[in-house]
This record gives sequence, structure tokens and C-alpha cells, in this order.
Amino acid sequence: MNMHRVVAHPGFVQHRLSQVIGLLLMSMLASPSAAQTNASPSSNPGTPSSSNRKQAVTLNEVMVTANRRREPEREVPMHVATIQAASLQQLGAKNLSDYVSYEPGVFFASAGGTGQGELVMRGVSTGNQTSPTVSLYIDDVPVGGSTVYAAAATFLFDPALLDLDHIEFLYGPQGTLYGAGSMGGLVKYITVQPDLSGFSGSVGGDISGTQRGGMSYTERATLNIPLIKDKAALRVSAVDQHITGVYQAVGETPAGGADRTHTKGARVQLEVDPVDKLTLGLTAMAQKIMADGLSMGDFNLQGQPISGGPYNRSLNHREPFTQTLELYSFHAGYDFNWATLDWISSYQNFVNHSVQDYPDSFLDLLNGIGPLFGLDQPLSSLYVDSQYTVHKTSQEIRFTSRKNETLDGLFGIWLNRENVWEQYVLEGDNVPPPGVTPLILQSVNAGFKEYAGYGDLTWHINPTLDLTVGARASGNSQHLSNFEEGPFAGSPGGFQERVNSQDVTKMITLTWRPTDKGSYYMRASTGYRPGGLQAPIQSTLLGPNPNATDTFASDNLDSYELGYKGSYLEHHVNVGIDGYDIEWHHMQLYTYTLGNTIIQNAGDARIKGLEMQGDYKNGAWEFGASSAYTDAFTNNGAPQLGIQPDAPLPYSARWAGTVNGKYHFMVAGTDAYVGAVVRASSHRNAGFDGDVSDPNFKLPGFMFVDFNLGVNLRGGTNVDIYVRNAFNRQVPIGTLNDEAVDFLATVGGPMLVQMSTPRTVGVAFNVPF
Repeated sequence: MNMHRVVAHPGFVQHRLSQVIGLLLMSMLASPSAAQTNASPSSNPGTPSSSNRKQAVTLNEVMVTANRRREPEREVPMHVATIQAASLQQLGAKNLSDYVSYEPGVFFASAGGTGQGELVMRGVSTGNQTSPTVSLYIDDVPVGGSTVYAAAATFLFDPALLDLDHIEFLYGPQGTLYGAGSMGGLVKYITVQPDLSGFSGSVGGDISGTQRGGMSYTERATLNIPLIKDKAALRVSAVDQHITGVYQAVGETPAGGADRTHTKGARVQLEVDPVDKLTLGLTAMAQKIMADGLSMGDFNLQGQPISGGPYNRSLNHREPFTQTLELYSFHAGYDFNWATLDWISSYQNFVNHSVQDYPDSFLDLLNGIGPLFGLDQPLSSLYVDSQYTVHKTSQEIRFTSRKNETLDGLFGIWLNRENVWEQYVLEGDNVPPPGVTPLILQSVNAGFKEYAGYGDLTWHINPTLDLTVGARASGNSQHLSNFEEGPFAGSPGGFQERVNSQDVTKMITLTWRPTDKGSYYMRASTGYRPGGLQAPIQSTLLGPNPNATDTFASDNLDSYELGYKGSYLEHHVNVGIDGYDIEWHHMQLYTYTLGNTIIQNAGDARIKGLEMQGDYKNGAWEFGASSAYTDAFTNNGAPQLGIQPDAPLPYSARWAGTVNGKYHFMVAGTDAYVGAVVRASSHRNAGFDGDVSDPNFKLPGFMFVDFNLGVNLRGGTNVDIYVRNAFNRQVPIGTLNDEAVDFLATVGGPMLVQMSTPRTVGVAFNVPF
């Protein structure tokens, strides 16, 4: 039987197992018996240059860096949302899955737990993604890979909230200033920078209990040490976090709390201001996530648990996961009076190691045909052991002019180089143990070099009217090499390929401020994801594959947005509303064909939406509300995949919203508060109806209620008590986006589904000194 070459794509088994699936399907055909707040920032929230950082900040003004300048959020002509670190402590939010649920229009599609999954903004998702549509930054440094071979849409860096000031959500596309992979938007973590003026520090912690699980706890500490007063300072912070598991492993490897997770990290920042107007910064951080298993339960496609309960998973082999990031960055900023220069260099080593077990139905079929391929020893388990290592260096040089009466702008150059190594093994434990039989062993090396020039220019037509135009011209070169062996290898040996491509993104914004109370804006912008390389497949097990090519192209989108931001009643009331229309062209989609999986550009989509935010603060009362209406659907579909026109895009809720309230009062002369948050969403699809390779799982709507209360003691100590998911709603909220797993669900295997975290009660504290 002739097998053809296949190259690994991201996910636990995603696409390397496709040859074996084809063989098993042929076996089944031959034998009938075989059978996924708005609070004030700190005075130093992490900024591009020393001059920007030292500008005065108006009390209660939220400052953001969305446009690569530090400016009030209300003056940014696009949808930007922020969450302050203090608010995250009050809510008991610890990771991406927790805090993005408070941002309507943003969704974290988990692929198994902390560090595993993809971010979705404004509905820009195909479910099983090739590469990210949302970028993640820490200050001015992008984190993670850019391409399919980095598994960048499967393994997303999930930072512990380490010395954080606030998080910015920049709704997309953001292609002009932030480049490839930000066409849905961008999430930016802004850290607290060293304070040159004096010694300070803090210690904090969190302890909580979760139903079905046990106790979770976090310890963290920060120390700010001035080395030379007003000239140099060192800031050191560390975190150690243990989160209980709530999923039960049943079957051959039973275990309670099988998804318990341990995260530890440290960050060191040095800032030196040797002379006036010059700032030098050096940062080193490291974080490691260690999970005992996936936060997933077994379900059928009809939405019913099949292993004894919604939090149960049948396992023959345990599924440990580790994610390690080492990140080093250097920043130099100089103020020329007329402009500032920012020079940012970074290096990162990002490693994801995962193991995934496969179900008994598939194992039985494999044992049935094993002798045909020289496998005389039956297997008691079948699993994938894979590791993705990303080495990434980036270099950015940016000039930003001061705001002038007539013209101001910025321009910069960007260089990025990524090398990815994937080690992939499909293997099984022998019957009886000990002993392991390898079925496929594969080594992949992929390289991605990107270079770009970008800039924008703002013309202040008059004191109330601004026009901004911007563009980014990008080019990239890629290489791919593959070597594989084993009894189920598609083609022993390997191949090498190279490709070059170019992309251009554009932006134009018109802003009108008729009064000092509010502003209107119109914005048109574009974004893209890079194309790439894949195995030179010529046919499937059943014949020629006319859709197969050695490359796939970039997909891109055009966005048109109209918005308003206003402040009333002496800033007691703030509102924002925007509507957008996105046209997504040449979507990158996975195609499963018997024996092979390929990526192709197939079909267009359209996304129309409306987003609203508002808050009211007066005296002891605070209220806030935000909502998002998203209508995301295919235009012409992809008939070859079974995707019909007007099919809803995956992970796109028609509506979602958050409402919160807080009341401040005094207790024995101490400031205190009590608050509540309601999060709600309509139903989502995890795939496309009719997709022959990635079946749909329907995720129901939900409503969660959280409560919190706390006190601010003398000396700045905060103590917060919280209850998350107070009514203990147990709702499916995501699925494992893995091509092979999803396909197996159509032939009797389980769909892996993440459930909402049960009721959690905890207390958090922070003690400054």
C-alpha cells in the first residue's frame, strides 16, 4: 500500500496521525466488524520611552499604549478595553481562561488547559486554526511563534499575573502597527517598570477551594531596589501558583484531579538613566507551566458525557504537559525633543511538550491491522509524544514624533527570525508492559524570517478634525525540512522546501471631536496571516488530490469601523459604541483527505458586529456594562469540505455581555467594598456544520455570577474575598481543536470538551512595603 509524505501540523496528533486514520478507515471498509474595570494605572505602567513615561497623568485617566504611544484610552480612535491588575485580584482571575471571559467579543478556545488553546477576537476564527489571528505581547515584545509549524494556534503563552499593571485588549485588525497574526486583535500585558526614586516591594498570595477539586494557592513577591538614586533601579518579582484539578481520569490510569497545574515564574528588570533623556532597560523572565493532564472530558457529538460524567476522561496513558518560556529583551529610549527613538531587541526560547492518549476504539483497530505492517506485539495504549521548540529573535527601531499642531507620526522597521524544531512520536505501550513500540517518528525544522517597514502620519486638519493614514510593507522567507521513519511513516526519508512572499497592510482613520465631551471616528484597516509550506503531497490513499499544493497563501481581511466615545456628568459617565464590518478573504482551512491532511485557501467570510461599553461612578457606587453582538458567517463556503454558505464561524457568539456593580463603604474606619459580576453569552459552535474533517460540537449559552468583597487596610494592604461561578453552573465552554481527534469523533471516538470550572471560593491579599 502506497503512503504519501505528510508533514506535521500543530496539535497533539494533528495531522501526523492522518495516515493511520486512512489505513484504519480502509480496514473498516474492508471489514464491517471494525469500527473540542477600569481603575487608575500605576504611575509607571511600562512604556516605550522615558520621555513618554514621565508625562503627567490625569487622575483616574486610563492610559494605554495601543498606538505605540502612551495616551488616554478615550483619545484612541478604535475599540480598546483594559483590565487592571487590582481588578483581577478582586475577581480571583489567574489565567487567560479566567479573565478573557469578562471581555465580550473575546474568547479563549482551550485546547486542554493552561497554556493550551487559541485566542479569538471579533469572531475571526475557523475553529481549528492554522496560525493565530490574535497576537500576544508583553510590553513591546511579541511572544510565541507566527506559523503553523510553531503550533502557535495550539500552544498560547499563558502568563502568570507577575508584576502586572494592566492588560490591554486591542480589537482588530492591528496589522499596520503590529504586523502578521493580529487581524482579529491583540492582547498586551503591561508590566510595572522599575522605580528609580526609592525602595519598595510587596508580598501577596491567594488561597481558594474549588468544588470537585481541592485547594489552590499562589505566592508572589516583588522587590524594587534603587541602585543609584534617580539613575538606576532593579526590580525583581517571582510567583509560585498551584491550581487544583477537577477532572477525573478513569480506565487504565485512574486518578482524581488529573489536570492539576503548577506554574512558577520570575522576572528581573534593570533600568538605567545614565544621562538626561536616555533610558536603558534590560529584562529577563522565565516561566514554566506543568500540568498533570488535560482539562477535558469525554463527550459524544450529541453533547452527552460518555465516561461516567462531564468531568471524566477515559485514559490508557497519562497526559502530562509542560510549557517553558525564557524571554530576554533590551530597550533603549532617547528623547530628541522633536521625537523619541525606541530600540527594542528580544530573544525567546518557547518550548511546549505534550502527551495525548487515544481512545480504545482506535487502539483496537490499530491492533487489528498491526500484523500487516510487521507489528506482532499488541499494544495496550496509543499516544502521541510531541515537543515544539521555538527560538525567536526580534528587532524593532521606531521614531515617534511629538504631537504637533499640524502633523505628527511614527515610523519604524521590524525584523523577526524564528526557528522551530518539532519532535513527534506516535507510539504505544506493549501488552503486557514493559516496552514501547514506535509507529511514526518525525523531526521537522521550519524557519520564518520577516522584515517590515511601517508608519503612520496624522494631519490635524483643524482643532477638532484629524486624519491618520498608515501602512506596513512586509516580506518573509520560509524553509521547511522533514524526516520521518517507522512502520506507519508516510514516506521514509524527507524533503526540503523554501518560499518567499510579501504582504501590505493599510489603515486610514478620521477623528472628529466636536466638543471636549466626546469624539467620533471612522476607521478602515487591513490585516493578514502569513502563508506557508506543506508536504509535497500528490495524492491520497484513494487517488489523486487536485487541491494539494506545496504551499498555501496568506489570508487577509478588510475592516470598516465607525465609533463614538464620550464622557458626561463631569466624567462620572463614560460610554463607547462602535460598529464594524469585516470581509475575510481566502481563509486558511485544514482539509482532511484519506491518508493526508493539507492546508488550503478556501472560501470567504463576513463578520458584522456592534460593541458597547459604559461605566458610571459617583460617590460610593460604581456600575459598568459591556456587550458585543457578532454576526460571523461564511460567504461562499467551502463545498469540498462540506462547509455551506452562510455557515456560522466557530467560537462566535451572536451576543455576549458583562454587567458589574460595586458599592464602597467604611467598616471601623477602613475602606471596604462589595461587588458582583454577571457574565453571559449565547451559544457557540466549535466547528462547521457538515465539515467532513472537523465536525461541529454545539456549545450552549451560559450565565455565570461572581461575587467579591474586600477591605483596604492601612499601609495599602488589600484583602479580597471572591466567589467565582457562585451558582455552580456546569456548562461545556470549549473543545479540543485537533484534526485527528475531531475526525475520530465522527467514527465513534470521543469529542474532548472543556467544562466550566465549578464554584470556587477564595481569598487574595497584597501587602506593600
